[in-house]
Amino acid sequence: MFRPGCPLLLLLLLTPAAALAQGDTRAEQQFANYAFAHELGSGVYQTGGQVLQIYRLPLRWDYREATRDMPGITLLLPMTVGFLDFSPGQLVEYDLPDRFDSISFVPGIGLEFLLGNWSVRPFARIGAEIADQSDVAGTLYSVGVHNEYGRHFDDGWRLRFRDDLLYSGVNYRGDLPSDTFMRWRNAIEGTNAPKGSEGARALETGFFAVLDWYVDPPTGLATGIDIPAVQFELGVMLGTRPALRWGRVPIPRIGLSYRFAGDISAWRLVLGAPF
Repeated sequence: MFRPGCPLLLLLLLTPAAALAQGDTRAEQQFANYAFAHELGSGVYQTGGQVLQIYRLPLRWDYREATRDMPGITLLLPMTVGFLDFSPGQLVEYDLPDRFDSISFVPGIGLEFLLGNWSVRPFARIGAEIADQSDVAGTLYSVGVHNEYGRHFDDGWRLRFRDDLLYSGVNYRGDLPSDTFMRWRNAIEGTNAPKGSEGARALETGFFAVLDWYVDPPTGLATGIDIPAVQFELGVMLGTRPALRWGRVPIPRIGLSYRFAGDISAWRLVLGAPF
């Protein structure tokens, strides 16, 4: 049993990320492997006939900003916490749950190289996941690279185009088979904020669209279904410009999107960068 401390409870209260997988047979299926929630995002997963609500906390620390002469360095600190048969709506009527039923921490490092208007960001992460309700544990790892192109316009609009390639895997302890997946993503984001005085923050609004192709889709933990190989997501975001920070840690933006993915199409509340 995992019992959260006060700081993580506060983070959970500030984490409005929950994507509900739809479909009449959801109770009989497992929507992807919940061990990959650190990559796939917050949502509702099926495990052992029970609903596991997972929240992803995309924590990071920008150690050094990228320049034309030196690469940027970012410490990646994503973690997830999961609760059996729990939904955010229960916070209105009940108290926070007193335990974590699953938890993962997959730290890593990311680099950023500036090439004109392009930035290239290779990264690698390795960590562990434990699911208390089924005594499941495993080693998680991810490697990939992001290629991003950005343009800023005088009227306050900023456009961001990105494609990335991700390879992620889980090696379970015990008899459960290991699983991996590979994803190729193409995405665009546009944001706008009115110009203000120097140093002042302005409200930033925006939209984004994401097209994902899973070359090798992840599966459910033991007998789960494959997720669709091609998925499309469209959404809106809200934040500030410049971004709010707690020391050197950026405060995430929030957004709402809809993912078109066949039987598991869903609304998604987004925390942090939309992709």
